[in-house]
Amino acid sequence: MLTAKQDNRLTAAENALAALQQDATPYQQDKALQRMIAELQQLTNDLTPLRRDTQRKASKPKTAAKTDRRELLATSASEVAGDVYAYAIDQQDRTLQNAANHSYGTLLNLRATALTDTAQDIHDQATTHAKALEDYGVTPERLQELKAAINAFSGAKNDPRQQISEGKAARLAISAKFKLLAALLEDRLNPSLRKYARSHPEFFQRVEAARKVIDRPGKRKGGDDAGQPDAPQQPQK
Repeated sequence: MLTAKQDNRLTAAENALAALQQDATPYQQDKALQRMIAELQQLTNDLTPLRRDTQRKASKPKTAAKTDRRELLATSASEVAGDVYAYAIDQQDRTLQNAANHSYGTLLNLRATALTDTAQDIHDQATTHAKALEDYGVTPERLQELKAAINAFSGAKNDPRQQISEGKAARLAISAKFKLLAALLEDRLNPSLRKYARSHPEFFQRVEAARKVIDRPGKRKGGDDAGQPDAPQQPQK
């Protein structure tokens, strides 16, 4: 779920953390810096697992599953509708005939909400005339199959919108973490390290070198890199 830019920033943060933890002698009495290092550790711990999910799940399997549910619902509903239609013809019930006048093709091409509503109406009509329809082979098992198909399709028809909302929420949460990371590294850690440039120059230079961001190109785009500087700031002396 990380963009290439975010991954680069995280790598720099991890490198800075490793450099800081390599030798804690210089800041043994610096409680504030120790707290910052602990916060940096927590932020990297939170963000590092997201690298395992850098490739977004392909939409094709979800689309295929949704198509399967649509086809099953259209099939089941059209079969029951056919029997209800035949019964309506025998009874010369034009209202019921019109309600059941749906083929597989017409059902399959309906919008998701219309398909659900139409299939439910077919199920309701068949349930109302269930006793008479037994002679037409409309069994409780077939009605249950239709109901299950309605529930399966109805529960899934809003999946894409839900997935978009969940994806957006995840990206916003990640962006917020990177804003915290940027604020910690640039606004708090950077000024706190100034004093070590003279007292512990080796330590200072090691950390400064480690925290530089190398913008490696990445294939994935997307997400929000707000709050992340385009390049590390130069140490202020």
